Amino acid sequence: MLKNIRALKPVFLPVCMVFILFYHIDKNYFPQRDHFSCKKSPNQTDRWLIVFWSTIFGKQPGIELKWNKSDCPVACQVTSDHSRACDADGFVVHARDSHMIPPTESVPWILYTQENPIYTSVMNDAKFMSRFKLLVSYRLDYDFPWPSFHMPNATPPLRFKEKTKLIMAAFSNCEPVRTEYMRQLMKFVQVDSYGDCLRNKHGLVERYGSRNGSNFLELKTELAKQYKFTLVFFNQDCDYFVDAQLNHALNAGSIPVVMSTDKLDEFLPGNLRHSVIKVRDFRTPKDLSDYLKYLSRNETEYNKYLSWKLEGIENITGTAIENVWKPKYPLYCQICVALSQGRIHEKGLEPIPCKARAYEDWGITPSSRTTLVMKNVMLLYLLSLLTPILI
Repeated sequence: MLKNIRALKPVFLPVCMVFILFYHIDKNYFPQRDHFSCKKSPNQTDRWLIVFWSTIFGKQPGIELKWNKSDCPVACQVTSDHSRACDADGFVVHARDSHMIPPTESVPWILYTQENPIYTSVMNDAKFMSRFKLLVSYRLDYDFPWPSFHMPNATPPLRFKEKTKLIMAAFSNCEPVRTEYMRQLMKFVQVDSYGDCLRNKHGLVERYGSRNGSNFLELKTELAKQYKFTLVFFNQDCDYFVDAQLNHALNAGSIPVVMSTDKLDEFLPGNLRHSVIKVRDFRTPKDLSDYLKYLSRNETEYNKYLSWKLEGIENITGTAIENVWKPKYPLYCQICVALSQGRIHEKGLEPIPCKARAYEDWGITPSSRTTLVMKNVMLLYLLSLLTPILI
């Protein structure tokens, strides 16, 4: 008997861990809502109430917003207080915290994300998406566009001769294709990399660090002012995925060299149309390097990309980005209005697909060693995304 117990010891812990994992998944991803019932608060007014049900990257958002009819077409309130669930007219769930499912489907669910589908797999899940009736996201072509790219400021940049450095980059996610493209670009032109990928320069704090009261984004923007160009390679080529990297470069007056889809154009109205250099306009990294070196020696041609800093962005009326940069009403007010008018997707949202970036899309071929290293980096990154689910 004792021998049998000893023989079981090596498998006992793994079996227990598997059992706990499945219990966690069943509890969080397939919660039982059959017994959920409640009554509206007797003090509930005609104010439309949205409850932000999930965390955001595991952190409680602490939201409490309110508008009267003088500020919004309908009286509207947003809260992250779960005790208000019975009074809710809608629930918001952050896509990267999608295990936190609202307690009832009697009112619309609203999906919120500023992340692309490659790193947010639920956006490709037809069954999951069909349960949501509205989408708040980075996409300009959906219900409520809310990208992390904001209207850039037109503060005059340093003069051409005052920018003593050439190209900077600061990537924290070493996505294989953009990292390899930067590696090959470095063969032909100096690129100062301050991030986790191919780092050859120091002096910039880590992504969530700070120095003398300034955070990473502020320090990065200040550093970029010294550079003629900044590499802005988004972490995937998903339509409409444009993030704050572009803000950092534009605000600094360092010409962005952008790796993205053609949907980028919809984020650049007026004079911003000519404010960036698109990687896809060049056949190879060498061709791009030749053009950057040409501009670095030609002040007149270089300054054409910064003319918007002097002339302003101009009129954005009627553009896709207008309601993001100059909304008539706040975001959640707009959602309350949609709920009050029944403007929802009755059959739920459709999946939002995105094909992972490929080397051939950008005219490069990685070495076998690079392929192996980058696969390991990608695996580690994806595992880091799963960690909050597994603990």
